[in-house]
Amino acid sequence: MTRATRTVFRELLRQEWRLHARLFGGTRFAPFPLLVAVLSAGGIAGAYYGRTDVPTLYTAVHVLVFGFGLYTGTAVLVGAEMVERVLGDVTLLSSVFRTLPVSRRTLIGLFVLSDVCYYLVLFVLPIALGFSPLVAIGVIPLTAVPWVWVSLSLVFAAGLTLSVAAIAARTRGAPRWVVIGLLGIGTVGLASLGSLTPAWAALVVVDDGPLAAIGVAAAVLVGGTAAFRVYDPDIRRPARTRSNRFRALERRLPAETAGLLTKTLLDLGRSTGGFAKPFVSVGLLFALVAALVDLVESIVGLRPATGVFFGAVLALSAFTTYNWLTQFDGVDEYLLLPISVADVFRAKRLAFLIIGVPAAGVTYLAALVVFPTTPVDALLGAAVLAGCALYFYGLTVSIAGFSPNEFLFDTARFLAFFLGVALPLIPLLLVGFVVVPRTLSAPAIGGTLLAAVGLGGLGLWLSDRAADRWAETYRAG
Repeated sequence: MTRATRTVFRELLRQEWRLHARLFGGTRFAPFPLLVAVLSAGGIAGAYYGRTDVPTLYTAVHVLVFGFGLYTGTAVLVGAEMVERVLGDVTLLSSVFRTLPVSRRTLIGLFVLSDVCYYLVLFVLPIALGFSPLVAIGVIPLTAVPWVWVSLSLVFAAGLTLSVAAIAARTRGAPRWVVIGLLGIGTVGLASLGSLTPAWAALVVVDDGPLAAIGVAAAVLVGGTAAFRVYDPDIRRPARTRSNRFRALERRLPAETAGLLTKTLLDLGRSTGGFAKPFVSVGLLFALVAALVDLVESIVGLRPATGVFFGAVLALSAFTTYNWLTQFDGVDEYLLLPISVADVFRAKRLAFLIIGVPAAGVTYLAALVVFPTTPVDALLGAAVLAGCALYFYGLTVSIAGFSPNEFLFDTARFLAFFLGVALPLIPLLLVGFVVVPRTLSAPAIGGTLLAAVGLGGLGLWLSDRAADRWAETYRAG
């Protein structure tokens, strides 16, 4: 690195901390890695005492981190145009290539590298520290924890590199099928990780020596460097002219918030990726869960009921869908208009129903095809999906307001969200594992349906209450 690149890289790392500390306050953001470590330790210790062996735990954690790497690659490397659009006035570092001897390609590479380092410390290291309880009881040596971190870091980097390669190919005009093929390789690889294929065994170096880690690191570095050589940082989408569809679409929507709802749908449809983004997000969640089905079966000794299990898990996509719907505007834009903030939130809920229900529903149907089940279980799972999705949406709006992506790093809000999700999700997953596969008795069906309806109603109540509460909060400044 030259002196200029070292300076920019150092400032990018400092910027990450200052940005998050400014958003959430240093005292609320600083404990976040500790919270991740505690949750990781609790999950790993609980699984071990539930008779899960250490190699299986290693595999499960590596699969999750690999999936996180795939997601991070698409989120971080979104091109120079997206970097400037997302960061805006928050930082001038995204434009220093105009004043410093640093190329645009180098700047984006440093931006990605700084985020990778940040995630390795903020997320991956606390996850690795989650194996500390196994050290305390003498199951694994103390030296295993740093080695797990090295192995998880390499897996995370491999997933991120695959996403970068797909995006780089697209910037050079590669057909969509090439990009889809690369991401498909990642998805298929993710779905086959539980079987410990030779490629996966070579990638996970937790039980290997330093030479294996150096080899994997070199392969990831070469792949990442090649992807950045292919990546075109100056890619610009040609100007597009769109017809005025606002009035035509507005007339087809509910009258009360038709204008706000139309704007939300058009913002999403005209953004990069368009209406496909919510479907892709749910699809990635499905791929991750599908990859873990066999692994979970080996842990608990039972195969989960497809309907209830996937219905409950896919409902978590409510968070990502709401995040997409709030990505392109902010409450401040509406405060100057004769529009109530509560109406804005109600319009977002209608948009969530229009976009989120088909995205989760189509993916749920795919789960029924891949993992066949009985008609009763399928219908029961559909009810669970609908009820939990409404509840998770209401919970997200209640806790995060108009900023669902930001609250992830607020330790207190994240803990509240985690507990709010875990309280209904864990019992429903237990029903999927224990009750439904063995018996479809009337009490089991009735209890599950009652829980789904209750959660859906609670979600609607939370979103209504949140609209009024956040309206007062935003008006008060």
